[in-house]
Amino acid sequence: MNQQFKKTTLFRSLLCIASIGCSHFSLVQTVYAEDSTQKAMNSETAQQFYQKYYLTPQQLAEATRSDLNASARCSGTWVTPIASDTPAAKDPTQVTSTISADEGYYNPEGSSFLQGNVEINQEGRRIYADKVELDKTQTYAKAQGRVQVAQGGLFAQSDEVNYNLKTQTGDLNNSYYISEAQQAHGYAQQIERTSPTTVTLKNASYSTCEPTAKPAWHIEAKEITLNQETGRGITKSARLYIKDTPVVPVPYFNFPIDDRRTTGFLMPNFGYTNDGGLQLTVPYYFNLAPNYDLTVTPRYLGGRGFMLNGDFRYLTENYGSGEMWGGYLPNDQSYDDEDRKDLHWKHFWQINKQFSTSINYNYVSDQDFFSDLDNSLNTQDEVNQERTWILNYANGIPGITAQLKVQNFQTLDRSISDADKPYARLPQFLFKYEGGKYNGLEYSFLNDTAYFKKSIEDGSATEDSGTRLYNQATVKYNFRNPGYWITPEFTVRSVNTYYDEDAENSGRSNSSATVVPQVSLDAGMVFEKQGKFLQTITPRFFYAYAPYRNQDNNPNFDTAQASIGYDQLFNPYRFYGHDRLEDNNFASIGVNYSLYDQQGLERLRAGLGQAFYFSDRRVYLNNTDQNGNIIAKDRLISTEKTSGPVLTLGSQLSNNINLVGNSAWTSGGENALSNISVNYADDKGLLYSLGYYYRKSLDDQRQQAYEQIAGSFVQPINDRWRILGHVQYDLHSSTTREWLLGVNYESCCWGVSVYARSYYNDLDDPTEPGVKAKQAIMAEFSLKGLGGLSGKLASLLENRVTGFDYVNQTWNQH
Repeated sequence: MNQQFKKTTLFRSLLCIASIGCSHFSLVQTVYAEDSTQKAMNSETAQQFYQKYYLTPQQLAEATRSDLNASARCSGTWVTPIASDTPAAKDPTQVTSTISADEGYYNPEGSSFLQGNVEINQEGRRIYADKVELDKTQTYAKAQGRVQVAQGGLFAQSDEVNYNLKTQTGDLNNSYYISEAQQAHGYAQQIERTSPTTVTLKNASYSTCEPTAKPAWHIEAKEITLNQETGRGITKSARLYIKDTPVVPVPYFNFPIDDRRTTGFLMPNFGYTNDGGLQLTVPYYFNLAPNYDLTVTPRYLGGRGFMLNGDFRYLTENYGSGEMWGGYLPNDQSYDDEDRKDLHWKHFWQINKQFSTSINYNYVSDQDFFSDLDNSLNTQDEVNQERTWILNYANGIPGITAQLKVQNFQTLDRSISDADKPYARLPQFLFKYEGGKYNGLEYSFLNDTAYFKKSIEDGSATEDSGTRLYNQATVKYNFRNPGYWITPEFTVRSVNTYYDEDAENSGRSNSSATVVPQVSLDAGMVFEKQGKFLQTITPRFFYAYAPYRNQDNNPNFDTAQASIGYDQLFNPYRFYGHDRLEDNNFASIGVNYSLYDQQGLERLRAGLGQAFYFSDRRVYLNNTDQNGNIIAKDRLISTEKTSGPVLTLGSQLSNNINLVGNSAWTSGGENALSNISVNYADDKGLLYSLGYYYRKSLDDQRQQAYEQIAGSFVQPINDRWRILGHVQYDLHSSTTREWLLGVNYESCCWGVSVYARSYYNDLDDPTEPGVKAKQAIMAEFSLKGLGGLSGKLASLLENRVTGFDYVNQTWNQH
């Protein structure tokens, strides 16, 4: 229809009213000609209102705002007229309001009326209405008919709004609202803005689901108070609904609405397992002070009972920071009514630029605690729980670092004999000095002095506790340039052991001393060829000599045999630790090849090497095998003339596929170890991983035999569904150590994971009679915007599957 109109500005004024503090208002009226047929629009329904501000992916692609994004799991994205990061006025009493309308009536002695497309603009805020009445002070506004209020990512539409332009307070009746930041929406019979930072919603609903007639879940509450100043929200007489069914009543709930630390409830977590039943966790956060806080978490485990967890964090001004956490479950119904508990403490203190100290304390009641009860990523499921205090020195005297350590362990597996438990260090002192430069003369000195204590009370061995002094002085010269390197090195090492009274009572002599000099030479060349690919070939030669010193009666406090590998061919030390001084007279040769494409991907990496021995290796670490049986001395002496070849392979076949393999043979041609794994991961959440791992039993190296296959997969079906699985099969014992299979669903507003798991603990030996695999069926349920179970399925796979963390993030972001 042909419509003629003209815009006429009736007045534009600046008002300075004492009660407002000289706030500035500019009233702009737009008048249509008499033949205008413009009529006030009827109030929109909820669905019409939502459809206007819930953009589809196509509409979003056409939007001009660059800060918008959408999830593939949602049919659209909430978009408000004013972006979430738009700041509000710093001083509401000094704000300018610009008011425009189709028609207006101004009465300086009474109320003014605006009608038709009324718009009130303030800094960071905008109000729309069909009709607005302003009092004579231009302070109080009453808006009616399709009233909309927008501010910083929040948008509401109401039938009526009463608003104080000075204090920015008021109330909205019969309102629908949306929140862009939380991607949430809801309804409130009344929205009352009691201050510029506080909003109260009465008889309200809330959901982060898509705006359908029946969202998957929503909360209904008699009252919801949101306080932007404190960063908290409070609900009264609330109830959680799944579709139309009420499931969880919550009489009172205090929750965060931003990232600030404030006292109150955190989001509840819930799930289900067949061995623990229904699990419900309701954390409560105490913001005790700016520098310390406490989270107390009551947990209900349907098949076990009630458990209480706590997590205390602190930051001191002068004495460092730390965290203490743990839990207590009395009379576990599924664990012979035993009490289950754990306690952990970590502290770090940077005393000054040179000195720092740390504490790591761990206590766990039993070996099954982690698999049964713990979901925390802070703790580690280890046989020996560490308890350590360390004092470090660095950045002081050039080249000098030092450490003082006191360390003990709690062994969880009660079947482990005292002889096989680790030694305590009471204490240990490490001193190191390094000087010289990388491309010239280098020299260093290392001292490791420690008192090792392990009481033998079960008669499994004689006691070897005592003090060990280890010293190592080294000098070497680096001849280096881009094409080659030659590094001769000379080292003198010594070990002195002084036994304590308990060890001497067990038949030990007072002390022992060993001194061994050593020389080595490391040399190699680098050949490069440029072309379509960059190719490098690096041949390497290594020689080491150290005379033999008898150390048959020396104790083993903290030393382990080095594993076979390509890099080990060029290392003169067969042991990790300072209880043995190696005898050496061998040479190793090897060659490395690398192929890089134009993208910088290493398409192929290969290394092949072998060691040649010119004398027997007579120094050994232990004279018993894995089962504690004595090994004849002639079998402990390594008489082979060569090591057997060692091969290492790697290939980044594409941006998504990685291949890694290693293999080593004995001098007799038998395969000592082999492993190969291939991993595929893309940027859409797809992952496939398969590996084969073999190791031959070698008594002289205390290498236990195993042969296992491990496979994992994460297969997205679409943007919402995916299947996840993992299996670890022991070929040596024909036992499935673990298998896990689950399905995961993630929608725009809720998610669920259901999975079955069969597993042995790391401390279980499936070959022992009576040891059976644990069986579990677990379910995790989460409501987006409210929280869910802490994701044990994800943490299980993250600890077992290389690359899972990456594909999990990419799938959630997709």
